[in-house]
Parts: sequence; C-alpha cells; structure tokens
Amino acid sequence: MTETEGLNYRQLNPKTELEQTITRVLKAALSKRGFEVKHNGTEITNAPGGVPDIEIWDDNYHINIEATQTVKASADREYLAIKDHLEAVKSKNPNKKCYVWYISPETHYRMANAIREYDLSNRDKEDMKIMPLCFPNFELLTDKLIHTIKDEYSKDDIIRLFSDYLSFVDDERVMKVLYEKLFYSDTSLKSEIEAKEEDKHQKTIEELIAGLMKLEKDLHDYRIALAADAIKNVIFLVFIKLYEEKREFHKEENRFTTASFLRFQAYIRQNKKKKAIHALFEDIKDDQELKDAKLFTESDRLSERMNDDFVIKYFIEPFSRYHFYTTKVDGLGAAYEVLGKLSGKDVKVGQFFTPEKIVRFMVKLAELEPTDIVLDPACGTARFLTNAMEDMAHKVSGADMAGQIDRIKKTQLFGTDDDLNVAKLAKMNMYIHNDGKTNIQDKDGLLLYDMDNTIDVILTNPPLGYLTYMKDTYDNDFRIKRMEVIPRRNLTAEKLSKCEDRLKKLQDNEYNIESKQIGRYQKRKQSLIDKIAEYRVLVTHGEVEYVTTGNLLKGGALFVNVAKHYLKDMRDASALPEWRGGKLLIVLDEGILNTDDYKLVRDFIKKYYYIKAVISLTRDTFVPVSNTTTKTSILYAIKKDDPDATQQEPIFWGHADKVGINTKKKVCPDHLPAILDKYREFKQKVISCYRGVRFDKALFTASSFLPGGIHD
Repeated sequence: MTETEGLNYRQLNPKTELEQTITRVLKAALSKRGFEVKHNGTEITNAPGGVPDIEIWDDNYHINIEATQTVKASADREYLAIKDHLEAVKSKNPNKKCYVWYISPETHYRMANAIREYDLSNRDKEDMKIMPLCFPNFELLTDKLIHTIKDEYSKDDIIRLFSDYLSFVDDERVMKVLYEKLFYSDTSLKSEIEAKEEDKHQKTIEELIAGLMKLEKDLHDYRIALAADAIKNVIFLVFIKLYEEKREFHKEENRFTTASFLRFQAYIRQNKKKKAIHALFEDIKDDQELKDAKLFTESDRLSERMNDDFVIKYFIEPFSRYHFYTTKVDGLGAAYEVLGKLSGKDVKVGQFFTPEKIVRFMVKLAELEPTDIVLDPACGTARFLTNAMEDMAHKVSGADMAGQIDRIKKTQLFGTDDDLNVAKLAKMNMYIHNDGKTNIQDKDGLLLYDMDNTIDVILTNPPLGYLTYMKDTYDNDFRIKRMEVIPRRNLTAEKLSKCEDRLKKLQDNEYNIESKQIGRYQKRKQSLIDKIAEYRVLVTHGEVEYVTTGNLLKGGALFVNVAKHYLKDMRDASALPEWRGGKLLIVLDEGILNTDDYKLVRDFIKKYYYIKAVISLTRDTFVPVSNTTTKTSILYAIKKDDPDATQQEPIFWGHADKVGINTKKKVCPDHLPAILDKYREFKQKVISCYRGVRFDKALFTASSFLPGGIHD
C-alpha cells in the first residue's frame, strides 16, 4: 500500500496522527525532487507552539506546513500563528524564498480572506505567500507527485503554484489552480472541477439572490431607500464590490473589505460622519474608462441616508464570503434576477436569464470570426457578448494580436435593453470583462434603425412571453412596412373585393331596372368599374393600405423579424450561396415554430433566411433560472441575399434532453457538446456535397451521414 491509499485525513487524530501522516506523504512526494522534509513534533506528539508543524526546504526554497483538523470559524485562531511562523522563517532564511501550505479539512471563507489579504500585502515580493489546501486538494497534489517521476513535476513547477495567489479565494478555485498550473493534461480532473464549480455556483447563486433580496428589504426597513431606489442601491453596492475585486486582481488595494474600508474611512476623515461609502462610489465613477463608457449618470448616487455602519454590517461582512471577479459567481446576474423579481418582470418566462451552458453552446454554434460585429438586441447582463468577446479574442492570430483584440472589445460588440437598470447591469458586466469601451445602450432592441445591414452575427434570447407592438413609440411605418410578422388587414384588397361584390350584384339586377333609372344605374356601374381598376392598379404595384390587427406577439417573433434588417446581406461573399449572409442564433418559444397562430412568422423565416439548425431544448432548461417549463428551441439561420431563392440544403435537427443542470439545480449530463459535434459533422457533409455553387441533394442523400443518439 502506498502512502496515500486508504487515507482519510478527517479521521486522523490531530495530536498523534495528522502531522505524522502528512509528513510521510510529503516525503514520498517531495524527497525525490530534492526537498528535505522535517516534522517538528515526534512520532506520538504534534509540533509545539512557536514553530511550523512541518518544514520543507532546499538551497533556494522554504515551505512551512501548517496542518489542522479545525473547521469553519474556529480556524480563525490559526491565522496569526501561520503568519508569525512564516515571518520568523524568512528572518532566519533571508536568501531563500519562503512560503506556507495551510492544510485543513476545508478552507473557511474568513481564513481564505485573511490569507488573501496577507498575500496581497506581499504583492511586491516574489515569495511570502500562503496557499490554502483543503484535504482533498492536498491529497490530489501529493498523490500526483508520488505517482509520477521527479522530472514530470519539477521543484520550480511546484513553487509556481504560489504565483497564482490572487486565485486562492476558495477550495474550488485552488483545485483549478492545481489543474491549470500542473495537471492540465488530466481531462477527468478537468471534468471533476467543472462539475464541482457548477454545483457550487448553483448553490451560491441561490444564496446570493436570497442575500440581495434581504439587503433590499433592509434598505426598506431602515428607510434608507424605498421602491426603485432600493434595487438601484443594491446594484451599485454589487458593482462597487466587483470593481474593487478587479482592482485587487490587478494588484491594487481592494478598498471594500471591512479592514480596508475602515482604513479608507480614516484616510478621508469620515470616522464621525461615516459617509466614506459615498466618497468611494464617487471615486469609482470618476474612473476614465467608466466615463468613456457612460456607465453612470450624474443622478446615479447612493441614497443619502446610507452610512458606513450600514454598509459594513449589511453588505461588506455578509457578502465577504463571495468573490465575484475570480470565480464563476455571477454577482451581477444575481442582482439581475433580484431586479426582475422586484420589478415584476416576467422572469417566469425566461425574460431575464439564459443558462450559461446555453450561452456557451450558441456562441460555439455561431462559429464566430475575429472580425465579426456581434449584436444582442435583448442583452440582459450581456453574457452572450462577454462569451462572444472571449471566443473571438481566443481566435485572433497573426500580426498585432493585441490590436485585434482591442478592436474586438471596443468596436465589435453591441447590446441593447430597454430597461435602464438592466442596461446599466450589462454595461457593468462588459466593463468587468475588460471590454475597453462599452457599446451597451438602454434602447428598445426593435428600434435600432442605425444598425440596419451592419451586423454579422446576432446572438440573443429575447423575452419568451408576449410583447405589445402597439406602443406609442411604434408608428405605422414600423408596424406595417418594417415588421412583416405583425398581423394586419389589407384594406385595399378588402375594398376591391367589396367593389367587385357590389358590381356583380348590380349587374345581376340589371334586367329589373326601370328605364327611368338606367342613367343612375350606368353611373353607379361606371363608378364601381373605375374604383375596381384603381384598386387593382394599387394591388399590382404593391401600393396597398394595411391596418394592424391585435396587439401582442411572442417576443421571439418580433426579434426574428427585426434581425433581418440588422444583419448584413453579405457577411462573407466568398462563402457558398447559403452561407454568405449574417447569422441569427436565437432562443424561441416553440409555439412560434409549430402552431397555426405563427404560420406567418414561419413563412417569414423561410422567405428571408436559410435555416441551418433547430435545436429543441428540454422543458427543464429554464427551470433552474426562471422556474418556467416553457418549451424552447434554438434557431440558427443565415440571412438570404435573395429572398426569392429556395433553400437547397437540409436542416440539422437536434434535441437536448439534458443541459447540465436539472430542475433541482444539480449537475447532470449535458447533451449540448455531443449535439455540437454532430452538427459539425453534418455541416462538413453538407459542404462536401456542393458542386460549384449548387448543392447536390442526391449526393447528400447517398452520403453516409447518419443520425446520432446520445447516451449518458
């Protein structure tokens, strides 16, 4: 049996077994790599106070090992001893680089925060960093090191782990550091990390939403902010936290932890008035990048009644367990959901949240190019845009890569939302993702006339519920000429039909007319003939008068229509005929795709788009984020440059019965990656069946492409 087989660190006696066992494991892992390992206790006692539990060293490095069975808040008392031991060792070994591994059952968030603050205080030093390792992560690290030859993971590889100290925010992120820095070829570990991240993310978002809802209530209860102002204050506080965490990541002080905020308060002499939070927010608003992005207006201010004591007690301290910037935790997304719940928006039909796996799948399906101009006209918190930005930047190659990425961020990503607060959240999210200049506007996504024929790719999940097309901002030209999917009556055709009916009745009664009425009859007859001729000319030339009927349509129907105007007629002139136009990837209520009420919309899609793929999603897709079982599909279509052309290519159909998260918000299998692989196989088969610019249906039919099933 090896040193690690059958071990359960939690069950070891902390006085007589824990340090001794960890010492044996470390010797097996590190001695062959040239490190000395020493336990400062005995075979039957743990190390005494005043010294590290275990020490590891060579000529260049010294690592203290501090091991404990203590969990949760009780671990706080360990911190000062850890810090003192490290500084004492450095004092004795000034020419060595000194570090600490803190090993415990799980790293409590307060200990993680204390370690992070200490590491940041030493940001200007190469060493003097503490790395928390929970028992599972310690076991992962040492097991890999024991079972590999010394050359595979060198001393320098191991020491480089400490350079990623900004990511030591929780045990899940530390595991990711181990994978990214050392074990990046281990695909099963990658899957395990993703599953753990997803599971924790779902739990954390639920906690976070509940916490932000309570914060909004506290703002009300203490009469600090009422009604819409309360949620604005929540959003501003979340952004301050994100902004300061971003500063911290770039090695500046995070002024929004309890200790640092109190220091900031003292520095600006607000110890008595306790209005430092207002000064901090104003300082953030003065950031030139935020000004350039027009993220805030002069009226964007925290409530005058808010003071520092409230902020520390009801925001900084309770939310210190969450790190938004360096983890998957979507603080702005949580604020977005709270905004939806409090404003009465139709969250239940998916107006607010698109699951992250759906976003990533659609971005990959779009096969973006680094030169594409991307729009989300119903952008929410802009997650389609942030994912598109990352995807496009990753594909940049050749000369001036930095310049290309800068152009993507500054000039190629656009989003709109007609809710001012939501648009502000989107701007915040784009800024946090380093977009360079936020092209987010608080506009109605159906009225972007200046974007006509300028967009390469639209990625969007518009409201699944009903939208009115009878708003005051929508004129008749919009409803009748621009929006073909809106039901309307053809008044000219109706008038023509009525005149034809009247003429027929008049002629049928011609023999019963008395002689004295002949003149009047002839006059009426000629008038009807003239009107019929006039109406026929109008119908022939398309100069028809319409009037809108009804007032509601599902949001997806309206956005499919307006996307036709925004997308370029010609995105890639060198492509095959059915791949040249702008791309639309949109989440639609399946009622649009299969009910009689929306036949007009389907006719519109077939007229103006080549349909590339329809991916049906399980009814459970939106349950974890919006508690709706609305049946949806992803439509992928490419705009035609000739609406009269008939589609020749077949359409890819897929169904995802599982999308990574089940209705109980637990990680489950995800069928989307397999569907994406099958679609790519299908596309390659389609492309291979072209003869010049003509698709050969017979060749495709005779090909070996077979439908594929998915097995968990």
